Amino acid sequence: MREQKGYVFHRYNSWFVRYWDNVLQPDGTVKRVQVCKKLDVEYGGDYRTEKSVRPFVAQILAPLNSGLLNPQSTMLVSEFVEKMYLPEYVYKKLRPATHKQYRDVWNYYLKPRMGALTLRGFRTVHGEQMLAQIAAQSKLGRSSLRHIKAFLSGAFKQAKRLGILDGINPVMDVSIPRVPEAKEDTYAYSLSEIKTMLAQLAEPARTVVLTAALTGLRKSELRGLTWENFDGKELSVTRSVWNSTVSEPKTRRSRSPIPVVKPLAEALEAHRLRAGILAQPGLPIFQAGNGQPLNLDNLARRVIAPALSRCVVCREPEAEHKTEGHLFKRDAVLPEWHAWHAFRRGLATNLHALGVDDKTIQAILRHSNVGLTMNVYVKSVSESQVSAMDALSEKLEMCNVRATSGGERPN
Repeated sequence: MREQKGYVFHRYNSWFVRYWDNVLQPDGTVKRVQVCKKLDVEYGGDYRTEKSVRPFVAQILAPLNSGLLNPQSTMLVSEFVEKMYLPEYVYKKLRPATHKQYRDVWNYYLKPRMGALTLRGFRTVHGEQMLAQIAAQSKLGRSSLRHIKAFLSGAFKQAKRLGILDGINPVMDVSIPRVPEAKEDTYAYSLSEIKTMLAQLAEPARTVVLTAALTGLRKSELRGLTWENFDGKELSVTRSVWNSTVSEPKTRRSRSPIPVVKPLAEALEAHRLRAGILAQPGLPIFQAGNGQPLNLDNLARRVIAPALSRCVVCREPEAEHKTEGHLFKRDAVLPEWHAWHAFRRGLATNLHALGVDDKTIQAILRHSNVGLTMNVYVKSVSESQVSAMDALSEKLEMCNVRATSGGERPN
């Protein structure tokens, strides 16, 4: 291919260069077309002649004259994300639980602002302006803005892996705008809240909550538990169930066994008796009527949340409360529902309050952290983990609490 010098001209206060480029067409073919691009310099002052702006032109044409540019790099960023990055990378290589987060980041924040930007034409300044605009028009905190930058950076990394782009990732040097930190949206259940909650729940919700509180299992791991994972002393985590998708645990560390304290072991054994013939090794410990893993969000919405929203006067749930006599007034003593992960945070917080060392808490929660040497596969439960869980059990004063065999609501 003959080296291009480009046709340079100015209009009013701007310099332009016109040149030829191979552009990917919507039907997948490549067509050679003439392109006109504005230079990053204004006409006037030191830039009044064509010779003075030639260095800027050379910078634009150098990749083209090298012959190394992939025509696919003229693809729109939005087209690449929706046709290649999301379906071929995100949906195939990342965990199902992250799919919705990636789709939301793209659909709500990035796609409406991407316009006609191409992979080749996207520059750091575009990412900088994009994040600044998102920060100004939303109430997102820095952590959420980091997630948006990470999504965009991941898309360009994938384009480089596929050979569509070369050079530096244009998102790498994009800064995170300074914004007020978002209000804390996480919650950790205290020991007293857990005790109060257990006293209000009937089976099987009570045993599900007790398992979440005393193991710190993630919601998908709770749903993935089968009877073969429980040997009376430990719970092994062998799978994760997100919606209807069954996958392996989040990390190698997540497969570590979890010590089961006496109150939880007794509750699970009572739950096994209630399950009867359905308590088979390959079946879920917590299962719906069709034998599939129990939908914990439905359980929370239909059973747990209503049980925690009772009238302080008549003790009736809000949904069943009658207007005769008095208005509904929620009993403030009952804890509010803060979703399943609040039990995992609560376990870490409560163990820390008991003086348990950080490494033991990390082992119990099966966290992975590249900065620590604890990111290894643990085949057996250490004595310190068992002691820590026993201490939590005693603090909860659950030793005298027994799971009811018939599912009656505790007084």
